[in-house]
Amino acid sequence: MKQNILKFLLLTILISFSGCLGDDVDIESNRRLLVKGKITDTQGAPLANISVITSAHDDDLGSTLTDADGNFNLVSLDEQFDPLDILINANEFYNPNINTDYGSRSYLSTQHTNRVLYELGTIVLGKRATLNFNINNIPGDNTLNFELKFTPSDCQLPLNIFDPPTDCNLSENITGNLASNSENKTFTVPSILGSTALFEYSLNGNDTQTIEIPLTNPETNYVFEY
Repeated sequence: MKQNILKFLLLTILISFSGCLGDDVDIESNRRLLVKGKITDTQGAPLANISVITSAHDDDLGSTLTDADGNFNLVSLDEQFDPLDILINANEFYNPNINTDYGSRSYLSTQHTNRVLYELGTIVLGKRATLNFNINNIPGDNTLNFELKFTPSDCQLPLNIFDPPTDCNLSENITGNLASNSENKTFTVPSILGSTALFEYSLNGNDTQTIEIPLTNPETNYVFEY
């Protein structure tokens, strides 16, 4: 009698658990996958207590924190159909373990694979920095075409392609075309400390010029006038 009660309780727990995770999570066949790697800062020092989460189609499949040496070794649930994502120090809206001093790294899949091992190697997280970029229109007849390139603090990389990029250096941009009577513009750009933003611009359709803006402080203010 006791064995039957225990079996019933166990079945109830499994049904409830699988309901929370979604229909695609493969609990019945006990499918698992392993995610391994190490996380350091830009100086090579290990980062402890950095969160690592596996997710698929908004189902959290597993999570862990890096140890004192920055290493992580996560045995995660797997899904049968949906692509896998691996989130490093990400999902700040509901992740209580995020370290807000550092940027995030998200490895995103476009299709499901049957891989059971993901060796991510050494992942470097830089400290967050903000660029406040202002474009001021001074009296005159100038027009401005521009592109602001920067390294995002929340880096997203592909997971399941051959020879993927290893960082997000200058991977995001802001572009615009401003007339002689345009209003002033202000852009608040979340980036990485120690990186360099590039401002490429052309006045009145002339040759493109480039300005390098090093982000050497947690907050950098830059004003461009045309």
